[in-house]
Amino acid sequence: MKATVLYRISGTLLAVAAAANTAWLVYFWRTTRSLPSVQFPFGHSDLSYVQVVLGLEVFCSLCVLFAAYLAWHLAALARTTPQAAGAMGWLLLLYQVVGTFVALFYLSGFAFLIAAIAAVCTCWANSLAGSTAPTSTLATPQRVSGRPT
Repeated sequence: MKATVLYRISGTLLAVAAAANTAWLVYFWRTTRSLPSVQFPFGHSDLSYVQVVLGLEVFCSLCVLFAAYLAWHLAALARTTPQAAGAMGWLLLLYQVVGTFVALFYLSGFAFLIAAIAAVCTCWANSLAGSTAPTSTLATPQRVSGRPT
């Protein structure tokens, strides 16, 4: 398998995870409308538990969407210049490994499965992109009558 395909699989799985998180957020928002809002002071205004959870979940969805975009961008880099992916691919993998452990301890088994598959795809793509020799567009010297040019 090529690194481009693996990065794109990882990006697609991350986009699915962000969509699932957003769907859960909409469900959570609908269910908490009937609960009494407990206010606590924060700065110059009062916040409720629901508002704090909503803010955190929106932030988490945006972080996962950024990781999906980054994986898709790394796929384009792996296709054109594999050596350019470099450390950014490994940082994306580190982010995904942390997300995998969070999913393992705090979320469902399905979320853990998606996070683990995305992390494995990214790791595999990083190893393929790092081992790919750069393709040069320059002409290679030709031998003429047995003498190097």
